[in-house]
Amino acid sequence: MSLGLLVVGAPRGAAADVEALLARLPPALPVPVALVLHRGPFDALAAPLGRGCPFPVVEPDDKDDLVPGRVHLAPAGYHLLVDRGTVVLSVEPPEHGCRPAIDALLESAADSYGASAAGLLFTGHEDGVAGLARLQARGGQVATVGEAEAGLEGGVEHLAPAEVDAWLGRLLHAPRGRVVP
Repeated sequence: MSLGLLVVGAPRGAAADVEALLARLPPALPVPVALVLHRGPFDALAAPLGRGCPFPVVEPDDKDDLVPGRVHLAPAGYHLLVDRGTVVLSVEPPEHGCRPAIDALLESAADSYGASAAGLLFTGHEDGVAGLARLQARGGQVATVGEAEAGLEGGVEHLAPAEVDAWLGRLLHAPRGRVVP
């Protein structure tokens, strides 16, 4: 199945790693990226994260379309969810003490995109573990960056930061079909 959405979740302590990841994304990325980075209510993140990114990093409005080649960053104070090609902003209660929460995004991606979503979780916080497991159960490709998290075994790739590019390359590679004479 071809990739339709890349979801990325990270605790605040991984902000520099997320910025480095965004800078290395392919300029012609054919899928939208939905990103939750734990943040405080006054943290301005879109501009710093977009500095090195080859395409826009935006804080979407509710019901905006998910656009390929764009990073949709969860605004402060809202859960970022995805639903059939659109963004949904939610003010449901915080999860694991966080809003935006990584689990909320990953679970919505699992429900809406299933096997056509890929999830990348920067470890170091309990938020994201349940969502990544749910995405994996729905057939999505999943990986973690950082220390292995309890509850994420069997089929979850554990990557060093330098290995993320190769993982994305494998996901985005679409083999050409054979021409039948």
